[in-house]
Amino acid sequence: MARPAVFVDRDGTLNRDCPYCHDPKDLFVYVDTVKVLREYQSRGYYVFLVSNQSGLNRGYFTRKEMDDFNSALFSEMDAMGVHVDDAFICPHTPEEHCRCRKPEPGLVEQAMEKYDIDIPNSVYIGDRDDLDGDLARSFGMKFILVNH
Repeated sequence: MARPAVFVDRDGTLNRDCPYCHDPKDLFVYVDTVKVLREYQSRGYYVFLVSNQSGLNRGYFTRKEMDDFNSALFSEMDAMGVHVDDAFICPHTPEEHCRCRKPEPGLVEQAMEKYDIDIPNSVYIGDRDDLDGDLARSFGMKFILVNH
């Protein structure tokens, strides 16, 4: 049976937006975003991280460094009562014109291929209306704009 999901952007929404965040010492989780995620999760929603991380293809950090950062983030969130079900990452630069770089639909489509998601009742939380909001609207999802 399909479940709705809450898709959440990482930098600027869930974690402080530092340029090309990849060092766990830069971790700063926004409690207000986690509180919203906890509410949706308590109602049976999946929690999916969706993030553009062009620093990978630019060579600013490695996949392991990004994975270590995300692991630290997810551990912090677990301690705050939210479990992230999965993460969908775009490593491409804007110049690569891929299908997964937000606001393109690829990251959400990847989640839909892997999970049975009730998209019309899903929610997207992000800090950029032009990327996150456009992606949410392209699927007819509710969009929650956060400003930190």
